[in-house]
Amino acid sequence: MSHSKARLAVINELSYLPGDRRHMIVLIEEALEAMGVEIVHVTKASGYVPADAAFVHIDQSIISPEARTLALRYPASINAYATDIRKFRYIDGLLGRDDSCDAPVIVKSNLNYAGMPERDAARHEGPIGRRLLNRVSNRLRRQSKYAIRTKEDYRIYPTLSDVPRHYFRNDYVVQKFMPENDGEKNVLREYIFLGDLHYQNIERSDQLIITEDEHVSCEPFEPHPRLLATRRRLGLDYGKIDFTLINGEPFIFDANKTLGLGEFGDTAWLADDVAGMLRAFAGEVFRLVTAQQSGPKPDAQFLEAG
Repeated sequence: MSHSKARLAVINELSYLPGDRRHMIVLIEEALEAMGVEIVHVTKASGYVPADAAFVHIDQSIISPEARTLALRYPASINAYATDIRKFRYIDGLLGRDDSCDAPVIVKSNLNYAGMPERDAARHEGPIGRRLLNRVSNRLRRQSKYAIRTKEDYRIYPTLSDVPRHYFRNDYVVQKFMPENDGEKNVLREYIFLGDLHYQNIERSDQLIITEDEHVSCEPFEPHPRLLATRRRLGLDYGKIDFTLINGEPFIFDANKTLGLGEFGDTAWLADDVAGMLRAFAGEVFRLVTAQQSGPKPDAQFLEAG
């Protein structure tokens, strides 16, 4: 390799701008730099830059073959195999139009964040992307009665039979609505992980669809086998899986591989437990990167291809 110090290549989407502080990875990067690791940012357009390991951090539900090929050029990688996290692949309680459910159901986008990252990426993909964005925008305008553009647009219906036929298509998923309660509050559980480090972040809210949360705790825990199985299915080395606990079993309803800083409040004030988790994550990445200094290891990926 042409570099002398330990180096991590972070593979971003084409729309990445230096100084972007929307995601938790920026805090991990800062901790790594304090440990002496050089951070370089690359995209599939800029191409390969020599480094000891790659961290794929592309905020889209489907990762292009070019991005995955770029990641696998590195001696070790994180999330190189997390190429498709559309909800229909893994959520519990997925319902079709011909199913029956006399209990509440929720309608969501099949893509993460209601497809907002994909719409943002289309703006940076040249003429083809702009044409795609225009087609999507026109379709949304025509279907504005049904459009789901953000998480706040998710809809809860009393029963499956109340769901408009429009939502039984590839853009959406219809799922049993299985909230967890703590007194008068609703509970959101997040299994947050990197490699063999496992944390459970718990939030509470008055809202049924939790967006603004009351932080309860973020502590190491032993994940349920079904959570681990979902990680393997999706090829996730780093990320989170959202779930509720129903009769002792996780009910999975979301997965993400680019954790946002907004989920943990202002970066000027991070709860001690969250800060401890981030330090642990940085240490795990540091070990992966520096292990390659003496040559790549056969188990350089955190997980085998999912």
